[in-house]
Amino acid sequence: MLPVLNRLRKRKDIQEVFQKGTTFPGRLFVLKIKKNNLSISRFAFIFPVKHEKKASKRNRGKRVFREVVREIFPSVKKGFDGIFIIKKEAEEKKYREVKEEIKKVFQKAKVIFD
Repeated sequence: MLPVLNRLRKRKDIQEVFQKGTTFPGRLFVLKIKKNNLSISRFAFIFPVKHEKKASKRNRGKRVFREVVREIFPSVKKGFDGIFIIKKEAEEKKYREVKEEIKKVFQKAKVIFD
């Protein structure tokens, strides 16, 4: 799980990322990302109810994404706020596939050290 400092939790911060952030689409998710003026990067994970009605499946999807980001986190540049909007297709994917997709989108967004 991501440390509390690296979680994007405040409503106004999330709204700011939605309004002013840049969108990077992936096969399994959409990443909205925006620079912040902090020395840390923060992330939030959203799995819309319209994609999956069962909370247990949505929570599992978010747990997988959180764990992948936690593992990749040491190579993520500092000073970004990001929101993962998880798609229905991500529900049945394995951890390894999610990790590859997140790395690919992070590289496209230039958020990760090469």
